[in-house]
Order: sequence, then C-alpha cells, then structure tokens
Amino acid sequence: MSRWEELRISTADKLRAVEERVARAAEKSGRPASAVRIVAVTKYVEADRGLEAALYAAGSRDFGENRVAHLMEKWNFLKEAARRNEPSIPQPDPRQIRWHFIGSLQRNKVRRLLPYAALIHSVDSPELFDAVARIMREENDPATRTYAREDALLPFPKKIPVLLEVNISGEGNKHGFQPETFIDQAAGCFEKNERVEIRGLMGMGGLESTPGEVRAQFARLRELRDAARKAFPGAELAELSMGMSGDFEIAIGEGATIVRIGSILY
Repeated sequence: MSRWEELRISTADKLRAVEERVARAAEKSGRPASAVRIVAVTKYVEADRGLEAALYAAGSRDFGENRVAHLMEKWNFLKEAARRNEPSIPQPDPRQIRWHFIGSLQRNKVRRLLPYAALIHSVDSPELFDAVARIMREENDPATRTYAREDALLPFPKKIPVLLEVNISGEGNKHGFQPETFIDQAAGCFEKNERVEIRGLMGMGGLESTPGEVRAQFARLRELRDAARKAFPGAELAELSMGMSGDFEIAIGEGATIVRIGSILY
C-alpha cells in the first residue's frame, strides 16, 4: 500500500469518527448533524504532506488556517498540483474548497487575504472591522482599486462574510470584543456593513477552564448572539463558531453551528 493510500484511509477513518461524534452531539441538542459544519484545521501541516487532498477525498470541503501566508501557500500549492496533474496524490480542485481564516488577523494582511477567504472567523475589534470594510469599498471601486488579479480563479469578492470574535474566556492572551460591552462596541460594525456581511460570532473556551466553565462560556456566546439579534434588527447571525478538538461536543450542546477540528484528524 502506498503512503498516499495509508494517509487517505487513516484520514477518512478519523473524519468519520468525528462526524459520528458531531451527529450524536447534534442529536442530543435537538438538531440534525447537517446543522453543524466541520472545519478541518490543518494549520500545523505542510501542504506537501497531502493532508488536504486526503480530507478532500474523504468529503471535506471546509479548511481552516490561522496565517494568511500559509493559507495562500496551500491554495497555490493545490492549484499548481492540479495543473500538473500529479499522479502520486490525487489533487482536489481548489475552487471547491472553502478556506476559513481562524487566526489573529493583522490589518496590513487584510487586502491579501480577502480574495482567498470564504469566511473570516476572527474580526476581533471595531478597528479591524473598519479596515476590512474600507478595503472592500476601495477594491470594489475602479477609481481606488489596487488588487491585481493574477489568477482568473480569484476575483476580488463583492462581499465578504465575517464573524465577530468575542473573548468569552476572559484570558489576557485572547483577542476579541469584550462580552460586557459587545453590543455597544459592535453597533458601528452593523451600521457599516454594506460589503461586509456579519454572519455570527466566534469564541474559544478557556485553555485552563473546566468543562463546566467552558459550557458557561459557550452559553454566554450564544446569549450574546441572541442579544445582538434583538439589538440589530435584520441581522440574522446564523453562525456560532465555537468548539475545537477538545470541547466541540460541549459547544454543539450550546448551539455551535461551526466546529474547528484539528489534531484529532491527524
């Protein structure tokens, strides 16, 4: 058996196991498995390992990265591999992959990221939101456009979907809006969202928190989402991105619609 076949089989088995756990957790919360999207986080794996191809072969279409340069490198690696039609590892069509940016986003990297991202999970401040909104306006105006479209597969988006990140754990090393002032802080974002679509909220459980504390943190994010719906009529806010490899079942129990799964897939 080739290295690729071993990787494909083991990855498919791990993905199926995660899908079964997601389905059971969703059923307990009174929802179908289809209500929860699994984002495969491959941020610690180099592109030439073939993990994205193996996950794609197993059915994954949503991938997460936390650095802009790595996301772009992986997109271009898959694009070039597909063009070369390499027989050693069957390559996915990069146009069919939805890349989720889940890391801390520097404002000077926004313009590079926007053509690649299907969803930005980590808009963590009004200032970052303003930067995204400004660049979206500039790049959709012929008079101020600077983006050079180098690949026909990557037009600059007309609208970008984002999630607002909330620091629900209260940890000093975490980014995000503060829960206590979230509605006031976010008000300007909802007023300036002509080309930036706020799809929902994102949060991470505390690294040192107990399962009970993590559950309360995820419940707090859901409550903030519900409060935002009331404060900003017309904002659907359908997405709650919360839960990773160690706590995604708790997150699903509290209403997660997106879980970010990394280490247990590889």
